[in-house]
Amino acid sequence: MSSMKDVAREANVSVATVSNFLNGKKVRPKAAKEIDSAIKKLNYVRNNAARFLKTQQSAFVVFVVPSVWSPFFSELTFWVQKYLDELGYKMVLCVSENDYQKEKSYVTMAEEQRVAGILSISYSDLTSHVHSDIPLVSIEKESTGQFSLVSSDNYEGGKIAARELSKRKLSNLIFIGSANHNSVEMNARKAGFIDYCNNHGIKFELTEIDSRKDDKHVIEHLIQKIKNESTNYGIFAHTDELALVLTEEFQKAEIAVPEHVQIIGFDGWQLTADTPLTISSIRQNIEAIAKNAVEQLHKEMQNPDQKEISRLMIPVTFRAGETTLN
Repeated sequence: MSSMKDVAREANVSVATVSNFLNGKKVRPKAAKEIDSAIKKLNYVRNNAARFLKTQQSAFVVFVVPSVWSPFFSELTFWVQKYLDELGYKMVLCVSENDYQKEKSYVTMAEEQRVAGILSISYSDLTSHVHSDIPLVSIEKESTGQFSLVSSDNYEGGKIAARELSKRKLSNLIFIGSANHNSVEMNARKAGFIDYCNNHGIKFELTEIDSRKDDKHVIEHLIQKIKNESTNYGIFAHTDELALVLTEEFQKAEIAVPEHVQIIGFDGWQLTADTPLTISSIRQNIEAIAKNAVEQLHKEMQNPDQKEISRLMIPVTFRAGETTLN
């Protein structure tokens, strides 16, 4: 197996120059070209384990997410990996499937392997069981006060949704959201919606959806309510997934969207890199969430003795689609 010395000899440069090249530091263009050719010729594979033992600096960051099936998590994972890669880190993706025991096992693995740090999206109280001396940045939820948090401004998103629906002079507004009252981000979206309506004298209703059960009867009841009344409704759904379900069910029931019912979701995720959803939505700036989370984690990993707990809220925006009228 080839060593760094072999690469240096083949490229006719010093070992220090090869080390700088491998660590992303600036070297002369000619030297970089020669080193790259030598690596390919010798099939050189970097020994990261040896590097860690020597420097006590791991190149790996664990990223814990609940799922990869949601477009939001998929897009977030793409940007997290991109920004970690730019800083010279390698991402270890761990999918928890919202299983608390799995989350704990991933954190234990990260601590035992002495990775550089952890990025986490957890809807449980995972951070309460993490040793505070390991660099960790939480996305969306962090209730202990021990770790930094990067989140969208969910409260402002609820206010924006209510404002956009009220601008369209609809007779009745409805918030449809999760029955999980421990969901910090969902509660914030609902609170923003309620506060805006109350502060502006707007009539509204609240409907709870329990995603763990069959909520078909809740939607059927809503359909009958809308059919039996001649007024036009505006609905703020707590996620894009729910907004899509409602749109489909209303269309099946021959309720015109957006002529009779206008709908705004929350997330604003992309179908592809260049194709947004067709529904109207409160768009989270997913790239900014990833970039700020990675930069905060990098800062804490580089300065472990100067840890400063950060709370950063990323602004959200309204993106009009086919489920609201202009």
